[in-house]
Amino acid sequence: MKFLLVATMGVAMFLGTFALPSSTSASTTAKPVVLMQDDCVVTGNNDIPLRVRATPGGRVIGSLRVGSNIKAWDIQTKNGVDWTKISWKRGYGWVATEFVSCG
Repeated sequence: MKFLLVATMGVAMFLGTFALPSSTSASTTAKPVVLMQDDCVVTGNNDIPLRVRATPGGRVIGSLRVGSNIKAWDIQTKNGVDWTKISWKRGYGWVATEFVSCG
């Protein structure tokens, strides 16, 4: 009985270590969380204002001109799009991360 338990554990360890593929979950490609960066700017290749949203991908609550300075607080991914949480008026808003440059 002891041999069967040891053999089963050995096979399980082998399969878990070598035979099974590594995880392909979204967490392996997650971006680092921005705690707070106040040296960020709105970017773009034209003069179209960047929409500020209430939630990632949510209702539009305003807009920012290209070149506006912003504070970034967090990054989240929703439906394959990265969103940056920013200081907005007396609270927070969300903008598409692809149009934010920090540092």
